[in-house]
Amino acid sequence: MSHRLAALLLALPAFAAASGAVAIDVVKLQVTEQGRRYVVEFEAQLAAKPQSVTAVLTDFAQYPHLDSRILVARLAGTRDGKPLLYTRLRGCVGSVFCRSMDRYELIEQQPGRLVATAIPGEGDLRFGLAVTRLEAQADGTRVRYRNEFEPSFWMPRWLVRNAMHRTLREGTLEMFREIEARAGSGE
Repeated sequence: MSHRLAALLLALPAFAAASGAVAIDVVKLQVTEQGRRYVVEFEAQLAAKPQSVTAVLTDFAQYPHLDSRILVARLAGTRDGKPLLYTRLRGCVGSVFCRSMDRYELIEQQPGRLVATAIPGEGDLRFGLAVTRLEAQADGTRVRYRNEFEPSFWMPRWLVRNAMHRTLREGTLEMFREIEARAGSGE
């Protein structure tokens, strides 16, 4: 091996660190169906402190920067003393089925836990519950995320199933990579 190639290979970790590369370590990323509901389960180690991850997760106006499917996210008031989050997503399953979807969710925040519960009859979810748990680790934060939802509109499941699973997997991974990048850089 030439000296130049060896030097380049030894320098790669430094270049990656300098470029803000993320070090997400995915333990689990699974998309399943339970009846008419889609279930996303994700667990990973993020190279960022829990407080920084929480700050990113609760900066709702920045959600479109975390996930390319999110067009708009904003607080839309309160209900029962809880913040009401409005989110508009645009999703395409393959090139066959594209649609915007509105979500209205009540947000509950506790130390190490963020829960978003969809309001049935408002928006495009018949059911929705997303729970994010954060646990401090020596080298960052362990994230456990579960998103279970049922759209209120019809989709030909036999046609969109594989693409929907792929979209949910890729979107969830994209979102948590961006969360880690922003939390690790202090954005």
